[in-house]
Amino acid sequence: MRWLSSFALTIASILLANLPGVAAESIVFPLGKTHISISLDSLENYANQGTINPKDPLATYLKLLSPEQQQSLRQLLQIHYTHQDISTEQFFNSPLILAFLTPLGNIIQTQSEENGADAIRTALVEVSNTPNGFTVLEVIRQFPSPEIRLNMEKTLEVLTKVFAFIRQTYGVTQSLEALSKIEAEKADFTDFSKIPDLRQAGIFKINKKTITVNNPHNNRQFDVDLYLPEIPPNSPKSSAVLSFPVIIISHGLISDRSRFQSLAQHLTSSGFAVAVPQHPGSDYQQLQSLLQGEVKDLFEPEQFIDRPRDITELLNQLEKLNISEFNHQLDLQNVGVLGHSLGGYTALTLAGATLDFTQLKTDCQQQDIPLNLSIFLQCRALELPPENYRLQDPRVKAIFILNPVNSSILGKSGLSRIQVPVFISASTADFLAPAILEQLKSFTWLTTSHKYLLLQNHANHFYDITEQNSSKISGISEFITPVSEITRHYIKAFSTAFFKTYLTQDSEYKPYLNAAYAQSISDPAYPLSLIQSLTPNQLTNAINGVTSDQK
Repeated sequence: MRWLSSFALTIASILLANLPGVAAESIVFPLGKTHISISLDSLENYANQGTINPKDPLATYLKLLSPEQQQSLRQLLQIHYTHQDISTEQFFNSPLILAFLTPLGNIIQTQSEENGADAIRTALVEVSNTPNGFTVLEVIRQFPSPEIRLNMEKTLEVLTKVFAFIRQTYGVTQSLEALSKIEAEKADFTDFSKIPDLRQAGIFKINKKTITVNNPHNNRQFDVDLYLPEIPPNSPKSSAVLSFPVIIISHGLISDRSRFQSLAQHLTSSGFAVAVPQHPGSDYQQLQSLLQGEVKDLFEPEQFIDRPRDITELLNQLEKLNISEFNHQLDLQNVGVLGHSLGGYTALTLAGATLDFTQLKTDCQQQDIPLNLSIFLQCRALELPPENYRLQDPRVKAIFILNPVNSSILGKSGLSRIQVPVFISASTADFLAPAILEQLKSFTWLTTSHKYLLLQNHANHFYDITEQNSSKISGISEFITPVSEITRHYIKAFSTAFFKTYLTQDSEYKPYLNAAYAQSISDPAYPLSLIQSLTPNQLTNAINGVTSDQK
């Protein structure tokens, strides 16, 4: 699979780039009763020259790698990371980062074989303060121990899990492709060339305005961009009062409302009023404040509660504005929520999902690095009082979620409470919230009678990071691959069809919500699979590589 090399490079970054050195002079790989000690000088020479003395211990290690893996290792060692003036010490002391460094320290240890989390953090802070940026080797040299000891048992255990997971993802992708083809064959025939292309903008012009919402219940204030349809002058309904269903778009962690302007405009052009709120405390500004040393954390646990409650307060304010400013043109009894990542969690709670603290405690007890990195975020909810939070808003009639974070914090118990239509989009190259562990598993737990699962092969987690805005995102742009416009057009089409079907009850859009339509717009670069049914047994069999013929 195309994303395998980038995934492997990311894992290598976790196991090597965060190897931070009284300066380290060598990396020690224990092997049974002996060990291999690789000097940083020889590693640096290999990175720069691509050659190594056959008698050097590094040559022994390199023999274990394929030519492709050796090339990836050299690329990793040569990457130069730059940054602006930031408070790296504050960043690496934030609870979310510390939660990740602790299990990482079980693998990357000090010379005395103690957990290396503190040493890793010290090295990263030290090297990040260099004015011209840094390479992995420079990070390694700052490790405050003469030797870096790599726990080979745990390293091999992690790598075994990673490569098994890659195989499972590939197998599940093939299984869902097969299920999607079966559903496509059963669907009523529709000539999609003869009906509107929902990837294109609709007929309505757009009027944008920004309002400020005050939430007195949690003492929060936030801005909201409103995108309102303008009725075309030549429309036969121009003299009548039209009512537009409202869609709320909830952005993810360290994102902001501006990155969803294109999607908001597309939905508005199709006849929806779209509101895109800023989520203070879990947005891009929070990251910048952390990097500047103004706040102590990337994310506060209260955000799990504040986000959905802010949207409820937004809807309350829109009800007032609907009377005073909008001439009752907002249909606030048929509201849709579109959420990305943490915004997906937000949408799920507004649709009726409840927090499952019992499941969360179980999943957060693991001591090793999880394959699902989003667990570090979800486990922060354990810092909340374990109450029965009521976050559902009855005005929300349908939700469309992209790469949602939800499996542990909501669990099967919480997700099974949702009864409104749900559309989930997942990506095979998402290693922050992996499809198998997050979206696919969660899809099997939904009990609503109207649910859809879209799997985008090769796509990643970052729907909101594009070629156009990536250069403006300081601090993280070097570590993120922008999303393709192909996949963004997929979401424009399916979200339009989904909300038209379930908010306006327009049956003309139902044919778009099937596997046949997914096949008709699927691009070879990012193949699509759309299914409406997947049982836990089918998912388990797909993960285990069992086909329908073998069952």
